[in-house]
Amino acid sequence: MLKIIVAALLVIAQLCACPLSAKQEEAYYPTPSQHILTGKGYWETPMNINNHQAVWDMLMQPVTVVKGKQKSQQVLYKEPDSNSEPVGDVTRDSQGLHVLETRDDGWSLVETYSSSFHDSKVKAWNQLVQGYIRTNMLETVKPKAKYGLVIDKLDQRMYIFEDGELYDVLIISTGLANERQPYNETRSGEFLIVSPVGGFEVEGLNAAMGLRFNFGDILHEVPHSVRDGKKNYDKYEAVLGERASHGCIRVQRKRTPKGTNMTWVWNKLRGRMDTKLVIWEDLKGRQLPHVDPSTPLYYNDQGGQNYHSAEICYGVREKFLPLKPFTYGELGDEPYKHLTPCPYCVPPRRPEQIDEINNAHK
Repeated sequence: MLKIIVAALLVIAQLCACPLSAKQEEAYYPTPSQHILTGKGYWETPMNINNHQAVWDMLMQPVTVVKGKQKSQQVLYKEPDSNSEPVGDVTRDSQGLHVLETRDDGWSLVETYSSSFHDSKVKAWNQLVQGYIRTNMLETVKPKAKYGLVIDKLDQRMYIFEDGELYDVLIISTGLANERQPYNETRSGEFLIVSPVGGFEVEGLNAAMGLRFNFGDILHEVPHSVRDGKKNYDKYEAVLGERASHGCIRVQRKRTPKGTNMTWVWNKLRGRMDTKLVIWEDLKGRQLPHVDPSTPLYYNDQGGQNYHSAEICYGVREKFLPLKPFTYGELGDEPYKHLTPCPYCVPPRRPEQIDEINNAHK
């Protein structure tokens, strides 16, 4: 077990310390607002997972939310007047707001990604909006310490922080929007986990270990279907690492070398409400860094089809362990060029996959 943990930590450290190009070093903030403050909150911290200290500081900062029940919403207004035009929806109790101005007339100007859902009267699907709200409707909540979660829609990964350090990385699927269902987009921003929903069924999907963070948006295990009393995850696990959900965040059930999966997350967080979860938007111009060619990878030289981040992986039978080492820089060579990423241990994407994502976001 110690060898598993050491190998996993080595890969995480190398992936998160890769040198960035000049373009990749630009500060991409969660919001294009010019009202950038000097603090350490979500709205002021660049979307750069490499800077662990900055990310942890962000995860521990207080959150400004709208008072009220977690399954209700409040509109933001175009003017400091409740008779003016609504410009966005905010979920009470859990969704963070960026306060731009606190006025003497009892109103505050705030900014956030609108949490408009399918039945909303405000058709602002994940749009970054500025609007007014009564100041006395706001309250500040200090998130629970110990853990924090970062969801990055650009690379479809969930980064788990524990006590100031990056603990592990899991594969996820966020919302897949389309012209008919633009509201499927997972809302970006900062949130608090506010209730342990547990298992639920929606639109024919069975999901387990749900943690509510934004009204109808829930962090949960990758869904499964049930036939003859047996669970089948194949359809939904095949698209982990891609946008695929109706707005919820699907999380891998297969264990990483450290034993982390949605079951681990559920066990750690179901009793720690107000843990912060932040969601980074895949803004144009953001780029995934390429991986250091010397990063160690592993494979089963007796006919294995995957490459791995550790020499011992739960996705490989014990008789084939430990796996044989090679380097990321050799992925394009035989016998490695046809290997695919292991769905358990979250190895880095192939260079061509990174290029495809980056080209789509130039």
